Amino acid sequence: MTGISRRHRSRASRLRFATECPVVFGLVVAGCGGRPASKPGIDPSAARIVPLAAAIVLETAGPPPSDTTVTFATGAPHVIVVRHGPPENVVFAELTFPPGAFRADSGVMVRVEVRPRPGVYGLDVVTSLPLGTGASVTFRYARYFLAPQRARSTFGSDVLYERALAVGQLQAAGPQLALLPSTRPAADNLRGPMPAAGTYLVAAAP
Repeated sequence: MTGISRRHRSRASRLRFATECPVVFGLVVAGCGGRPASKPGIDPSAARIVPLAAAIVLETAGPPPSDTTVTFATGAPHVIVVRHGPPENVVFAELTFPPGAFRADSGVMVRVEVRPRPGVYGLDVVTSLPLGTGASVTFRYARYFLAPQRARSTFGSDVLYERALAVGQLQAAGPQLALLPSTRPAADNLRGPMPAAGTYLVAAAP
């Protein structure tokens, strides 16, 4: 599969990078010799608004995930796991809702609909109650990472493209994409805040 072979090459490139330059991969840090990295990526303190046409969305080569609908009570932590299709059922994304994730009293039932976007690492999220604070989405792309050709021509390699990725929230105006302050809780995982229902995409922009 094309996407898998590209991902293997990306992993090998990252291993060489880590050996030659002892920095923490995925963070905006200084490169070898203490100089700033050539691709600073996303400002960790604020969203970066870019035209949707300028954003390069990460693609997936895996079996498409199915729509997921879950109903649960507010006031307790809850995690929704979205998986690629069979036969492997690899995790595609996790949506995390802490106790205060919804603007409602504890014990109120909330309905959350998650609709994966075809061919890309992206989700449409619909909630029956407005979101409060603390909700987040984590995309997992270890198995089916697929960098578009445009990403290679823009960033120079899969590695540099991956370093610039962030979770983006689609904005109605423009349309535009707000690249949110994102973190990497583990290798090949990208987590971003989920301040409201809407569309979330893994993307980078030059």
